Amino acid sequence: MKIKFISIIAIVAIIIVSCKKKEKKYAEIPLISASEACGAGCDTLIFKPNSPKDVKILNQQCANTFAWQSFIALTWPSSPVEAGQPDRSKSIEDWGKPGDLTPMAFGTYKKAEDIFTDHKPTRWGNNLEKLMDTIPNDNQSARSFVDFSKFDDDAEVVNELFQASGGTSWLTDQNGNLIWYEIKTNYTEFEYIVSNKLYDLDAQKEFAQKKGIWLPNGSIEIKAAWRIIPETDYERLKNRYKIITAIVPQYVRIKSKDSVIMKDYKEMKLGLVGLHIIQKTPTMPQFHWATFEHEDLAPETNVSESDVDWLLYNPEKSQEPTNQTPNVKKDSIVTPVQVIKDPAAAPGIDAQVLNKFVKEKIISLSPKSVFQYYKLVDSQWPSSAVADEDNNTYTPLKSGGKTPMVLTNVSMETYVQGISCLDCHVNAGIDHDKGIPEHASDYSFMFGMAKTQIKQEK
Repeated sequence: MKIKFISIIAIVAIIIVSCKKKEKKYAEIPLISASEACGAGCDTLIFKPNSPKDVKILNQQCANTFAWQSFIALTWPSSPVEAGQPDRSKSIEDWGKPGDLTPMAFGTYKKAEDIFTDHKPTRWGNNLEKLMDTIPNDNQSARSFVDFSKFDDDAEVVNELFQASGGTSWLTDQNGNLIWYEIKTNYTEFEYIVSNKLYDLDAQKEFAQKKGIWLPNGSIEIKAAWRIIPETDYERLKNRYKIITAIVPQYVRIKSKDSVIMKDYKEMKLGLVGLHIIQKTPTMPQFHWATFEHEDLAPETNVSESDVDWLLYNPEKSQEPTNQTPNVKKDSIVTPVQVIKDPAAAPGIDAQVLNKFVKEKIISLSPKSVFQYYKLVDSQWPSSAVADEDNNTYTPLKSGGKTPMVLTNVSMETYVQGISCLDCHVNAGIDHDKGIPEHASDYSFMFGMAKTQIKQEK
């Protein structure tokens, strides 16, 4: 993609749980304690921006608690003085405060397209002042741009259109607006890339041949999915979505996946609808993979009536085919895609239990927080972890016993919901010449964005 991202039980028991995990409905799950929701022996979830480093026990409950702790830390209001870090002066009442356009901590990470350029990337935090909304309570952005069609490096531009499933896989919501995507990375990964000049195509190939590309523990990549927030609906939607401002193209013409015209850029309000978080840890060298969705995206089955204002589903068209990849030759980008959530990719029972606990906790601590409307779909972890030195030099990499088998986000893998993150990412490599083995790039497709340098480095 261009920008493009557990209880100690025997494996047999995990399989049994996997088979039965859909049986309980969310509303039927009773109120339980934090230790029960987070898992025996796991870290207790803290509603503060504490970034987790690893799990105590490699199991599903601990992995899910790790996921929610990461989500809290990454979606906390960003520090105005340190890019990629949460503002620890903010309280739980500020987390998801309706109408607060302040970027989240991950919002001040470095974008993939600003790292893999034809010149040395700008320094970490170079765009922090530009990104920060200095008046967070006025519901207006403090940023100003003279010409929306010309940008310096690090401008907050969101213009990734296609999903990872290939082809012209755009997604149009029921309002006729496109869903937009972006990929960002934290400082740990950014520093590894820059210090080893892995943004440089030639330097990257040489480095991979000598040492191999293996990210350090603590590396984080995120992929976010955003919906357009129409100004006419802002007052209503600000109470339900985390909203930011970003520059988005107003004119989009698609000829093919490799031929897309975008222009007439304008600053708009965007609402978060999906978030992938991947992090490498000592016990999870195949990474911890977590994905979150807004709860108003799509039902799990066709329904002709609903009280929910679904973003990706129209009950009046319940008889129409669902999850159909758009065809550039016959489908308009303003035609809504009818989407349902594949039940096989719905939250597992452990995630449901934790989601219920988290939702009730948010309501008790910060009743107006928009994050009460987000849910963990699930988290994937290696049940048979493989150390870097024992992994393959060339693609495909080893999956490390991926658990669970299915993990997708309805806003990002709309058309291939029956797969998992690692199904694709084991094939992440840097050499794309036919007949030549691809050097693996540690489960990250970002390294395939490296470019030949045409500007002199200073």
